[in-house]
Amino acid sequence: MEHKHVSSKTGNARKGSGRIGTAVFLIVSIVLIAGIVVLSPLGESLMTHVITPIASCRSAGSDHSIVSALKQQEDVQATASPSIVPNSKKHETITIEERPFYILQMGAFTDAAAADQHASEILRMGAGGTVFQDGSVFRVFAAAYMDEASLKKVQSQVRADGFEATPYITESSGLQITLDGDQQAVDLVKDSIRILSDIPSELCELCLCYDKGEINDDKLVSELETKRDACMNSAAKMKDLNTSDIDPIRNLLQKYEQNISTFLKEHDTINTEMVSGALKRLQLSSIIDYILFFDRK
Repeated sequence: MEHKHVSSKTGNARKGSGRIGTAVFLIVSIVLIAGIVVLSPLGESLMTHVITPIASCRSAGSDHSIVSALKQQEDVQATASPSIVPNSKKHETITIEERPFYILQMGAFTDAAAADQHASEILRMGAGGTVFQDGSVFRVFAAAYMDEASLKKVQSQVRADGFEATPYITESSGLQITLDGDQQAVDLVKDSIRILSDIPSELCELCLCYDKGEINDDKLVSELETKRDACMNSAAKMKDLNTSDIDPIRNLLQKYEQNISTFLKEHDTINTEMVSGALKRLQLSSIIDYILFFDRK
């Protein structure tokens, strides 16, 4: 019995060894066949069209949706054009208050030619001989001042020198302007209105400083060039808005620019004694244009 038992174990061991050898043979065969297939044209085709896609799908597993989403995002980034976000709309109402002007009048005429002749005489005297048509009356102005007290003081001095002079006090009408558009356009129009409103008073102040000797000719020219450029640039930018609603504002800025440009050209050709009168004429012309702007609204 013991001998048979040993013989049985030995037989089983031989059988197991034979099975292992067969398995190894099969594995080696499969590997060799797979290698031949892979290296053949058929193998490459199978690898490309069957094996690789299957492996890819299996490897993606639960991340397949994420990969797809990322792929879609890449496609969007590659093909979509940059989006332009429109500026937010702005609705704003600006109020321009009434403004008084204190002007020294050196005569009033019903005949335009007579008024022009008198204005020329006033200009030669160093004042700003300027004619303002007020209905059927042609008024000859000499200068404008910041307040009534200054106007009456100068009037007394002129009368003491033997000239007839009367105060002419007027004011521009108030105006409300409603701005409707994107923020950049609204800001541009607001800035233009500020320049439009500031020029008359700035020129009054400039005349006063020049007469007092607080600024010289070079400084005067520099200041006026800055104001001219501000009017010119603002008017040019407003033209780009391409709307007729703001034409009156742009037109007034262009008149300011023309007035200042005329003075600067004249400044280089006249005597120093005439500069003060020409400057006052610039001041008066801009005030008249400002008043007419509101009368024609």
